[in-house]
Amino acid sequence: MALAGMAGSDEVVFEGANMLKRGGTTVPESLLFYGGTVEDHKKVKLYTLLPDKSMTQKTAAYGVKDLKNSAYALKPYYSQLEKKEGRWELQPTENSSEEGNPLPALNPLKQLEELESMEKSVTEEAGAGRGTSVLRIELTPSEARKQLSAELEKEMQILRPKVPESAENSAEADQAVTKALEKLWQKKNNELQQKLKQANVETVYHLTVDKKHNLPKRLTLNRKVSYSGEMMNKSENETYVSKVDFTGYR
Repeated sequence: MALAGMAGSDEVVFEGANMLKRGGTTVPESLLFYGGTVEDHKKVKLYTLLPDKSMTQKTAAYGVKDLKNSAYALKPYYSQLEKKEGRWELQPTENSSEEGNPLPALNPLKQLEELESMEKSVTEEAGAGRGTSVLRIELTPSEARKQLSAELEKEMQILRPKVPESAENSAEADQAVTKALEKLWQKKNNELQQKLKQANVETVYHLTVDKKHNLPKRLTLNRKVSYSGEMMNKSENETYVSKVDFTGYR
């Protein structure tokens, strides 16, 4: 119903943030603040934002809080996506930067769509604000692992060394470098797969919905990854936290 309500809006404005904690400590480079719009039900634009200093300190200490939307980030990213034949496709734009760009994966509409079809348990939380309902959505352990594995697989493929189109004609030294990089990538990918086999993944979403209009107001995600067996080490445990607020509908 929330997705249907959003689909009935010509434009949706949103702001979000996410971060990663490892061993209880925030990974500074993981902090990301962003904003965006959904237009014509199938077009999404995302761009990075810069919070003020006090907001960054709050985020590191307490989790993802409200955002300051008045400035762009120091390392700006911009992405434009469009849904075509049921698939979200990244659109080439003059100012977009694909390499290392985390924004396409943060498309909130895609997150809601995927969440609808995942194996999960849904309960309604008590104490929701007036006129709202808060749904607690917990993925099954197998679904949570599957989701994480798919995300990491996509990231690893982006990092995979690219073989030059003219590999046959390239210098012997260049070929050796390419082979060495591919060997290193295979080693790291195998290590990741082994690590995932020993990972315990707990993924919980909270979706706040405006009950009168059936419109999403906020979507949060808390994913905890711990390890068993030889990998059991609290310093390796990770918690990924994200939040997106839907701030305006038209």
